Amino acid sequence: MRHPRAFCRALILALGTVAACAAARPAAAYNVTCTPGNVTLNFGAYDVLSGATLGGVGTITITCVRDSGGGQPVDVTYTASLALPGGRQMSPPSGPDAVLYQVYQDAAYSLVWGDTPGTNTITGGPLTMKPNSTATDTFSVYGLITPGGQDVSAASPGPPPTTYSQNLTITVTCTPSPPC
Repeated sequence: MRHPRAFCRALILALGTVAACAAARPAAAYNVTCTPGNVTLNFGAYDVLSGATLGGVGTITITCVRDSGGGQPVDVTYTASLALPGGRQMSPPSGPDAVLYQVYQDAAYSLVWGDTPGTNTITGGPLTMKPNSTATDTFSVYGLITPGGQDVSAASPGPPPTTYSQNLTITVTCTPSPPC
């Protein structure tokens, strides 16, 4: 088999055109790295005696960076996976009284995001990436504390209500792979 450049030169001589050569030339390699920003799910003040649910919201930013390789734009999609520190139990700023919560993909609290099979990833993009470029995408994540059955002292860590927030651990993979 001929070297691609030798084949390209022969093709140019035979056809008299450079355009035909572009398809015969191997594509240049490139790399794309996508990383999530830190996200905190903020619930605010929770009063166990109120009997009401408490919703929280956080914003996740995914930043993708493409190096200088390759000359053509590429479309990159990503998959964000969630890992919950401490399971679905959140501790207050001080004291032992943790509360249970759930994480959702939507503000209606209907699409669970996390450990339930089939719900642990969110797919985003496509982000069109040119050489030497950066692209970002953001989406919201929602949490819900349901007071029923929560064994939390109204006075802990004192005075009520207690403010809760939770840091979420997000892992991102992107496609096409490679180079992502």
